[in-house]
Amino acid sequence: MTRLPFLANRRLRITLLALMVLLTLVAAAVTHLANVERQSAARLDFSRSPWAIAATEVETLRYGQALELLAYGRRSPEVIEEARRRFDTTWSRVDILKTGPEGRPLLRLPGYPETLAAFDKTLQEQEGLIDRLEAATPEELHAAHKAIDAIIPRLRDAFLMMLTDANYNGLRTSAAHDLLEGRLSFLLTALGSLVVLLFLLLMSEIREARRLLRQSDAMVAVLRDREAELARLHAEATDAQQRAEDANRAKTVFLAHVSHELRTPLHSILGFSETINRESFGPIQPPRYAEYVQYIHQSAEHLSTLVEDLLSLSRIEAKEYTLNEARQDLGAPCRFAADLLRAKAEEAQVTLVLKEPEGPRRVIYAEQRAMRQSVLNLLNNAIKFTPKGGTVTLAWGLNDAGAPQISVTDTGIGISSDDQRVIFDPFFQVDNGLTRQHIGAGLGLPLVKSLMELHGGSVTVQSVPGQGSCFTLTLPKDRLI
Repeated sequence: MTRLPFLANRRLRITLLALMVLLTLVAAAVTHLANVERQSAARLDFSRSPWAIAATEVETLRYGQALELLAYGRRSPEVIEEARRRFDTTWSRVDILKTGPEGRPLLRLPGYPETLAAFDKTLQEQEGLIDRLEAATPEELHAAHKAIDAIIPRLRDAFLMMLTDANYNGLRTSAAHDLLEGRLSFLLTALGSLVVLLFLLLMSEIREARRLLRQSDAMVAVLRDREAELARLHAEATDAQQRAEDANRAKTVFLAHVSHELRTPLHSILGFSETINRESFGPIQPPRYAEYVQYIHQSAEHLSTLVEDLLSLSRIEAKEYTLNEARQDLGAPCRFAADLLRAKAEEAQVTLVLKEPEGPRRVIYAEQRAMRQSVLNLLNNAIKFTPKGGTVTLAWGLNDAGAPQISVTDTGIGISSDDQRVIFDPFFQVDNGLTRQHIGAGLGLPLVKSLMELHGGSVTVQSVPGQGSCFTLTLPKDRLI
């Protein structure tokens, strides 16, 4: 240990021991594989090689005959299928001669590798012709047949050369020896590479240990600098958060003041326009003014709803919205919304259906105003975006998990999958021709989502464009009494 101080590192000692064991195992494996290869070489038998060439020649002749029949007008489906089958069989026989055990010893025959390469190239060139045999011209088929006929004599020459070659037995022996030498050479090369790799790994471990020792003090200094930097960033983040909270509170106060200032004149506009519209003090002259007064009243109602929704969202965002919860019937907000919007549905020629559940009445613990507002927003949207003759269904009850839920289903325009991901964002509106015909600021659905989350629940949507949508309000099971 005194002469090799780096061995004091326990990790390095374990690595060195593992390398020695691994080298021992690799040496034993190489010895075993060498014995196995010698035994395999002794059993090598290339007696099937001539028959592999003969079988390839026969398949090639059959393929050429099929091409000849097609070239002379015999284009029945059976002949076309036979040509394709013979093409596939011939090509598979060529692959066997190139890579199979029957063909490897034949690569030593003079001119044999060139014959295989030419054969393979010819088949590759004819592959496109085989795919379109029905439309092939006689000239193309004659050319393909001629190319195949040029290959067959070369295969037959290779077959006869093997049968008449006096060195065939020596060919087999030298091939077996070459196979054994090649595999042993691969194993020895792999072993040498492994030894070099393990040596480099050991040296890398030694350098890494020395580097870590040299940099320990520098790392401590860096950590101290990082700690000071993190403290500074934390202080800046805290200050930024405080400023953001102050700005949010200022926004909430501003919206509250603005909404108060807007609601006072809005109430006057609504009251006076409704009085004029009823002609309480006499008829409106000229009659066109009555239409203008109705527009003024509708615009004031829309602006009043927008102000209320914006104020509610701001209070929820500022966490200043307090739920005034009480016991209520699960169907009460549904009946309230249906009674309030039934006239609007009739005016739009939309059928409004209430689907009451069977069984005992379900009582929940929730804020009445929030539940009514949520159902009203969903039902109003469903009526608004359902064309004439459509149906809107309002249902309530318990889902499969036993949680209370309310669903609003329509046969309207539907919502695309892309819009479903952002439809609950404030001020978002579905961008198509029908929706642009209706007024709205895009605050209804975000308000429903916020009110449901205050109750610990959720709102979900399932929709298919052109078929309709289904919005579902789900409350936690613990709100069921």
